[in-house]
Amino acid sequence: YVDMFIFVEKSQKTLFFNKFRVIYMLIEFNVENFRSIKEKATFSMVSAKDDSLSENIVKTNVLKNDSLLKSAAIYGANASGKSNIVSAINLLKGFVLLSHNHQKGDRLSFSPFKLDKNNLLKPTKFNITFIEKNIQYVYGFSFNSEKIIDEYLYQYPNKKIIFERTNTSEYRFPKDETRQKLIFERTLPNMLYFSKATQENYLPVSNAFDWFKNRLQIIASTDHPALPDYTAGLLKDESAKKLILKALCMADVGIDGVSLTVERKKEEDLPKNMPSEFKRLIMRNAKTVEEKVINMTHKGVSFDFSEESGGTQRMFSLIGPWIDSLKNGRVLIVDELDIKLHHLLNVFLIKLFHDSTQNKNNAQLIFTTHNTNLLDTQNLFRRDQIWFTEKNYETGATDLYSLAEYSPRKDKNIKKGYLAGKYGALPFIKNNKVF
Repeated sequence: YVDMFIFVEKSQKTLFFNKFRVIYMLIEFNVENFRSIKEKATFSMVSAKDDSLSENIVKTNVLKNDSLLKSAAIYGANASGKSNIVSAINLLKGFVLLSHNHQKGDRLSFSPFKLDKNNLLKPTKFNITFIEKNIQYVYGFSFNSEKIIDEYLYQYPNKKIIFERTNTSEYRFPKDETRQKLIFERTLPNMLYFSKATQENYLPVSNAFDWFKNRLQIIASTDHPALPDYTAGLLKDESAKKLILKALCMADVGIDGVSLTVERKKEEDLPKNMPSEFKRLIMRNAKTVEEKVINMTHKGVSFDFSEESGGTQRMFSLIGPWIDSLKNGRVLIVDELDIKLHHLLNVFLIKLFHDSTQNKNNAQLIFTTHNTNLLDTQNLFRRDQIWFTEKNYETGATDLYSLAEYSPRKDKNIKKGYLAGKYGALPFIKNNKVF
C-alpha cells in the first residue's frame, strides 16, 4: 500500500494512511484517591466534535464514531496536581511491569488523598482505555498498601471479559478457566494478575501488556541521568544522528557536530580500598566499566556534554525519546516540557507530533507546562487539546478539566482569557508583599 499511497491526493493522505496503519494509542485515563486527587479524575484523548485543525487528530477504524488527539497540554498553578496526573500513569505502568516480582508481605506504593481521613481507608483506583494493534482494551485495578482489591481486563467491541477479580481472591474467567485458575493460585494478594499472567505467558493478556511495555513512555523526571544516554544510543544510526543534529542546531546555532565514544575503565580506576575479588567481578561486567562520553563541536572545537548550556542538554535529552516515539508510534508523556527550552523549541517539538509526514505511526504527546505562549500560538492546539488542573482551596483536592468544557469561540484569545482567570487553574496570590 505504500506505493499506492504516493498517488493519493494530499487532502486524502491522512485518512488513507491511518486506515491501513496499526494503531497503538491512549484513549482515556481515570484516577481516584491518589495524592492530591480525591474524587475520580478523567483525562481523555478522544476529540470533541470539531472540524478545526484536522491534522491534530487521528481517525481510526477501531473507534467507529470518534477520533483521537495527537497531543494534549496540561496547565495549572504550582502544586495544583499536574505532575500527579503523570505520576499516577507512571505508577500504573510500574505496577503492570513489575508487580509479579513482589514477595509475600511487600507493601504497595499507596499514596491516598490525606486531607480527608475517610480517604485513608479507601483504595486508590486506576482505569485506562487504550488501543494495542488495533484492539481496544480497558484495564483497571484498585489497591491499598497491602493488596490488590479489584482488577479487570476487557476487550472491545462488545466488552469481552478476559478476567475479573474482586475482593482480592475472587475471580471470573469466562475463557480458559482451568489455565487461568492455576495462574491465579500463584498470584499473591499484592500482585496484579495481569502482570503474573503475562509472566506465565498467557497470550490473551500479553497483547495488552505489550502496550504498557512497548508503547507507553514517560519522562517524569526532567533531569534523569539516563535521558542523555537514551539519545546517545541513537547516534549509531546515521539517519537518527542527522535528526538529532538538526534539533540541536535549532537549540544552539553554534553546534555543527555531535559524537559518542565509549570509554572502558581500567582496573586501576576503581577505588583502591575495594577488595580485589570485587574488582575482578566488576571488570567482567562490561556495562559497569563502560562510560558513554558525548561530545559536541562548535566551529570544529570539541566540547564535553557537561560544558553545554542547560537548554542544549535538555534538547539533546528529549530529542532521542521524540525520534523514538514518532518512529514507533508510542504514547510519550513528559512532565514540565518547557523547562530550559525556548518557546519556539517547544512549538517545534509539539508540531512534530501534529505533522503526519513526521508522525506516520500516530504517536501521541501528553505534557504538563507553564508556557502560556503556546496558548497564543496560531493553529497549534484545538480547544479539546488543552487541559487544566486546579486545586480546590477548601478541600485541597485537584480538579482536572478540559478547555472544551468552556466552549470558547475559535477566534478567542485563549492565553488572555486564561491569564485573566476565566478558566481557573491559576495560582492564588493574596497580596504582592513579602515583608
